[in-house]
Amino acid sequence: MSLYDTLVYVDFVLGVALLVVVPLALLVPSITLPPVRKRLLVYWRTSALLGITVYLWIGETPMGFATGFASRALIPLALWRGDALTVLRDQPIPTSSDWRAALFRYWRTAVIPYNLVGLAYMLPLLSCVGSDVDPMCQAWYAPPQQYAAWLHPNVEPIWLARYGWVALGIYSAYLLATAVRLQRDLLERRT
Repeated sequence: MSLYDTLVYVDFVLGVALLVVVPLALLVPSITLPPVRKRLLVYWRTSALLGITVYLWIGETPMGFATGFASRALIPLALWRGDALTVLRDQPIPTSSDWRAALFRYWRTAVIPYNLVGLAYMLPLLSCVGSDVDPMCQAWYAPPQQYAAWLHPNVEPIWLARYGWVALGIYSAYLLATAVRLQRDLLERRT
């Protein structure tokens, strides 16, 4: 395994820990804390694009590079502004001394820079959307395929990629609704 392949695996594992395990573990106890719960639900709706990316990469679909890049951009934006269902712009970040609010703030402080750095290192990978024959592009398929081998051992990768395409269609409608909602909110503020 080359150094680059190792870095891709490390990013995948770090991404799963930081972007799936921690927010999921925080969501359950935060059900009774509305400011944290609202922000975590916005996060989960937005970060669904990461899951779509994984399923597209399982089937070696180059569109996953575009969705992966977009998810890195949308997550910090959603944590700051909100989405189609919840506008967060004027809602302060939870500042109570409650451990859930504190853990949320620490997690958010780590997630935003992690995704912004991810945008920087994924920028050269956008060329993989057109042609993914470069070994650098191919390296990104291995961790999701290993995940699929563990979680979906009897399903062919092409079917998982097709599910990813269906999910991307549904996500596109959500993203359009979010853009309309946030634009309307911005226009209301100007008047």
